[in-house]
Amino acid sequence: IVPRSCDNIPQPGEEPCPLDPWMVVPDRSQYVDQQTLKLQENPEDVPTGELPRNMLLSVDRHLVQTIVPGTRLTIMGIYSIFQASSSSNSHKGAVAIRQPYIRIVGLEDTNEASSRGPANFTADEEEEFKKFADSEDVYKNICTKIAPSIFGHEDVKKAVACLLFGGSRKCLPDGVKL
Repeated sequence: IVPRSCDNIPQPGEEPCPLDPWMVVPDRSQYVDQQTLKLQENPEDVPTGELPRNMLLSVDRHLVQTIVPGTRLTIMGIYSIFQASSSSNSHKGAVAIRQPYIRIVGLEDTNEASSRGPANFTADEEEEFKKFADSEDVYKNICTKIAPSIFGHEDVKKAVACLLFGGSRKCLPDGVKL
């Protein structure tokens, strides 16, 4: 914490230190990587018709850029709040709006089959996948399994199935695989 004024005792004829006399010197400063993430409730835990709740996370140093969106995590951190900016139009007139967040000190991937590696399936599961793929109406089965709680919209469900299972592999110039 930086003090609001300096400890210098002014000599006769000198001006006293102003309030907040400190300056940031970029060349002599040390910087730390920092990232803000949004933690969201598991979709299967959300009641039907409601939106999942979310919370801001703050990570720094070696934890920055270590996870990808959609990864299920167990986090360890410090629950805290910060004063929301007063320039926000959504909280106009609100005096004491505070935003909760968690400062992450550790995280662990809870997925056995994470998006960074191959999935591990048992022999029975692989056999069931092959049987499903060999069935005559596999396309229709996939379309009926997409958003079963929404009635109709078969064309939209077919389009989603094509987006999920169709297409070709692409490798971008920066090494990202699609």
